[in-house]
Amino acid sequence: MKFKWFNTASWVITTETGVRIITDPYFAKYIPEGPAPPNMGDRPAVDELADIVTITHKHFDHSFAHDIKGVPILYMGGAPAEIKGVKLSSVSAWHDNYGNGGRGLVYCILYEADGLRVRHMGDYGQKRLTAEQLALFGRTDILMTPWGDWTPALVDQLKPKVILPMHHAQVNDYMRTLNLSTLDVSEIEFTAKTLPSTIKTYMLKASRPE
Repeated sequence: MKFKWFNTASWVITTETGVRIITDPYFAKYIPEGPAPPNMGDRPAVDELADIVTITHKHFDHSFAHDIKGVPILYMGGAPAEIKGVKLSSVSAWHDNYGNGGRGLVYCILYEADGLRVRHMGDYGQKRLTAEQLALFGRTDILMTPWGDWTPALVDQLKPKVILPMHHAQVNDYMRTLNLSTLDVSEIEFTAKTLPSTIKTYMLKASRPE
């Protein structure tokens, strides 16, 4: 399975059979009425071919699929589905830790193909997964996650083999404790047989920088 990071939480995941999944495509030309939020520049559009597009939530930097080529099938969480041999399911979680609405919910999406279980966390921001959520998550081989003060608890709970930081993630002291490799490439590949025996983190270079 191949992973190419565009920017923010948007990737293309390519299975061994050539199925292309684009995750959380962002709006490339953000023009705010007021001051722009941090790290919201004029990134090149996500305009590659996809068979499947997944969206974890409807914020503009995670849900702009209009530039994607082809006729992809959209998965936005909820009921499990199988599309072109890829099993998709999701677990809902809070975008932040308010638990009373805040910035709403995200669907943490699971991709099952090629003997791997890959979890994309969207804009997850809870302090910890609840026991019910953790039971629903099951095994996580590869964890694609934003970075914040919630990350140590998330890693401890899920115990993935591989971590792929995303969404403006910056190398910090905690990341360095997770067997970090900082790579000057935007693509990486794994198989069920090549997963590391202990946790390893790969910080890739965004292929569509600001």
